[in-house]
Amino acid sequence: MSKRKHEEQELPFVALMDTMTNVVGVLIIVLVMVGLSVASAVKKVLSDLPPVTPEELQKIVEQVKELPKLETPEEVEKKKQQAETDLKKAIEDLKTVDTSDLQAKMKFMDLDVFKKQLEERKKERELSKTETDKILTEVERLKALLDQTPEFKPPPPTYVRLPNPRAYPEKPVETRILVAKQGVISFNQTKFLQPILDGMEKVKSQLEYQKVEYPLFAKLLEGILGSPANAQKAWPEIAGLVDRVQIEHSAQGYKALSDAGIVPTKQLLAALADIAVPTRQTVPVVAEAVAAAAKGDVSKWVKLEPSRDPLKPVIKATAAAGKITFSWGTNTQEVKANPKDVAGYFLDLGKLKGIEDASKARTIYDATRIQALLQRAATNPLIAGSYAFEPKILPAASLVQLALTPKGGGGETIEAMKQPNSAYIRLMRDIKADPNGVAIFQVMPDAFEAYLEARKIADEVGVAATWEFLAKLDLALNIPGYEVQRLAPSAVRTGAGVPAAVTIAPPKRSLD
Repeated sequence: MSKRKHEEQELPFVALMDTMTNVVGVLIIVLVMVGLSVASAVKKVLSDLPPVTPEELQKIVEQVKELPKLETPEEVEKKKQQAETDLKKAIEDLKTVDTSDLQAKMKFMDLDVFKKQLEERKKERELSKTETDKILTEVERLKALLDQTPEFKPPPPTYVRLPNPRAYPEKPVETRILVAKQGVISFNQTKFLQPILDGMEKVKSQLEYQKVEYPLFAKLLEGILGSPANAQKAWPEIAGLVDRVQIEHSAQGYKALSDAGIVPTKQLLAALADIAVPTRQTVPVVAEAVAAAAKGDVSKWVKLEPSRDPLKPVIKATAAAGKITFSWGTNTQEVKANPKDVAGYFLDLGKLKGIEDASKARTIYDATRIQALLQRAATNPLIAGSYAFEPKILPAASLVQLALTPKGGGGETIEAMKQPNSAYIRLMRDIKADPNGVAIFQVMPDAFEAYLEARKIADEVGVAATWEFLAKLDLALNIPGYEVQRLAPSAVRTGAGVPAAVTIAPPKRSLD
């Protein structure tokens, strides 16, 4: 029984030994296989290595010698111990660091304050987000509007020219080019007036005074002579000179003589009108000189000397002992220094050859007859052309005036004048063909762009031109060569002792 138990205890040990034997056998086999594999690999590596020459081997040996020397285990252990010593020292130093300041600061930190600040920051962020959303919404709206906005197209380039000042022709043939915003209309004063003047020349005698009536000049005479009675009294003596002396001047001469005690007869006034021609003066100036001589003062008369040579005077006069010695050239006469005898001398002087009837060379026409003739001419389309005109009598003017208004459709638009052989281009060529031809562009304030287009064409043709601003398209021009009676006093006072008005000549025109 005990033997059986002893056999049962030995069996696990035997089994264990068998198992270990098997394991060892397997390991030996694995080692042998690994050894064979390593040997094979080494053999393969060695077989794959290229052959090394003695020089290359020497070089490799030198490189190996240059490699840094490896530390020994003792040196590594020594450095390890030093590092541990440094770490312990650093830990001891950290234990001695003063943290009291940080701890003091931590005591003042209030979590509630931080929470409050955080809430405020959140509110500010929300408010900022609201404002940002509004801005983004506005940006989107503006983008939408921008998408709907038509694309801007810049206007075409504007023609610009540099001015080129040049001398104006001495005898220019001017053609006005009136420039409005819609286009241009031309006006050649010479060509416009010439048919009218030709027609007036044919009936010139019919335009003279046939009958003179006092009421027409009553207001003028009453203003000069002081009262209706004086005016009516002077009228018979003045009326006869209506066709050669301005009624205004006749009345002023009449008054000057009358104030000096001289009887102003129509014969004496006619003589003074004749004397005024060679002396190149007006009747009032001569009458005031006669009135002064009647009082013994001959200085005003001597000042009317017509001679250009001071060494050969025509007029001489000396007063002495109540008498006056007058000389006109070689004609000398002595008279008493009183109104009657002085007036008699000038009556006789008016009859000398070269003086008598000198004033008849001047003709003053009846303004009402000229106006009627021009009104009939205005209905003739061949004369009026592109303009409607109306004759006007201005009370203080000595010429009848024509008020011109452009007719509708009388000009050319900007587009029309750009067409080849347009009326505007033909006009420019006509001006260019005349050596003295000049185009004067008169530009409305709002029509400068139209002017630039018109001027560009003129420059291409080579027309001599200049320009000026024009307040309105309506024009006014006088009928030259046909003087008429003024019905109101002129702006410039005439008479002896009246200084000449100081005038500033306008700047001379120049081509640009």
